[in-house]
Amino acid sequence: MKKNKIRRLLALLLAFAMLFALASCGQKNEDEKQDDNEPPKNDTLDPGPSTDGDEPAEETGYEAKDMKGRTIKIAMWYDFYFDSDFRTLSDITAAGGDYVNAETMQMRLDAVQAVEKKWNVKIDFVNIGWDGEISNINTSVVNGTPDYDVYLVDLQFGISPVLNGYAQKISDYAPANADVLNDQKVFTRCPVFGNDDYLFYTSFGIPTNATFLAYNASMVAEMGLEPPEDLAARGEWTWDKFAEYCMTLTRDTDNDGNPDVYGYGDAYIQTMEGFASSNNASFVPGEKEGLSDPKSLEVYDFINRLYNLDRSARPYLNDWDNDLDAVFNNKVAFGFVDHYKLVDYNGTLDYDVRICPAPVGPSGDGTTVPNVFPGSYFIPVGVEDPTAVYEILEEVFNWFHGDTALRDEDDVAVFESAFVDEEQLELAYELGYGKKTGDLWRCLTGPGAVVGGVFWNIVMDKDRTPAQAVEAHKQEMQDAIDALMKRQ
Repeated sequence: MKKNKIRRLLALLLAFAMLFALASCGQKNEDEKQDDNEPPKNDTLDPGPSTDGDEPAEETGYEAKDMKGRTIKIAMWYDFYFDSDFRTLSDITAAGGDYVNAETMQMRLDAVQAVEKKWNVKIDFVNIGWDGEISNINTSVVNGTPDYDVYLVDLQFGISPVLNGYAQKISDYAPANADVLNDQKVFTRCPVFGNDDYLFYTSFGIPTNATFLAYNASMVAEMGLEPPEDLAARGEWTWDKFAEYCMTLTRDTDNDGNPDVYGYGDAYIQTMEGFASSNNASFVPGEKEGLSDPKSLEVYDFINRLYNLDRSARPYLNDWDNDLDAVFNNKVAFGFVDHYKLVDYNGTLDYDVRICPAPVGPSGDGTTVPNVFPGSYFIPVGVEDPTAVYEILEEVFNWFHGDTALRDEDDVAVFESAFVDEEQLELAYELGYGKKTGDLWRCLTGPGAVVGGVFWNIVMDKDRTPAQAVEAHKQEMQDAIDALMKRQ
């Protein structure tokens, strides 16, 4: 129990140390009928430009102006213990917060106090809730009189203000020497349909963007199968080979006449994202829907093969945790997982869960992995003196004074605890840094529901072929994208 508690504290540290990259892009949206208002866990898209941290960069110090006691308010959807209300570590614990590294946490708190004194300003991170942020953006921001100076947004409700002209351009307010326009050690620009001039998120030095294909190493070895990493290294880890593995690994271990262990199983979002990225498919590539693209149809055909033809995928339960954690519960051999799950479970099981590259689809080339997108900031139109607001925010988050080794120390320790050996860790860095995909569908409520609707027709209702399901939903997908991009 003690070891498991430590693992969970490490996972909590990672979630906290990542600061604002906590929002998953629709990870609880199990189907189009499910309530999608509660944001789940998340990791980040990309750590930004790599820095070795051996020689700390000079601290960015802006010439302060007297803000006359103004309160800089940042809207959020969760509690954040890093503003004017928190001066000591005891303040954090008294409010129900937690931390692992007392030294770096105090540095963060001290940075807030230093900035407040320098600029004669107050910093206030305000938890107005998930629905509260959406409502506030749709009222105060749309009306041109934002209630908050900065908004932390999930892309589900962050893309619309960007596309509709309610977010200010970074290049308009950030000074020429701003970190976000240069080294990006503090803030990294977040691209939306190829434009990275509106949203930005806190920078990281670990590859937390990737979702990995994990497998039960004991099951694979027991059936005499070669480790999939070795097949991938030889270019032999394809969808067809994966399907063969899944068939072999689907078994009736209790002799009741029905399989109780399957080759593959996961929550539908991980399934669609994982196989889409491995086939270079994109359901929301831009203004035109990608649901009916031949590469996307190949993904649905493969899903149909696993679930309905080969029956080597675990029957879908539509029970989020049960489906998501199947690979950790001895129910399946393979499943896509976010790295925080590996942190949570590593050392708690009597078998090793290892990672491997995703099998390459017929239209894939092995260059992409599924990813999740970070919670990002924007400064809305109507905010007074956005340049000063940005400079203050950057100084608050540059608590590490340009020393990226210090910035990443805690995150690296937690990330590396997710993997069972050095070889696995090297693979995680290779996959996380070297490969990525930019499909936004899982971040968007409407398009995400459509992708789920096709999955539902094929896997749950079994009332349409993949081609029929795509044809039935493609206009719905286009309508959802049009609504998202409609300018007011």
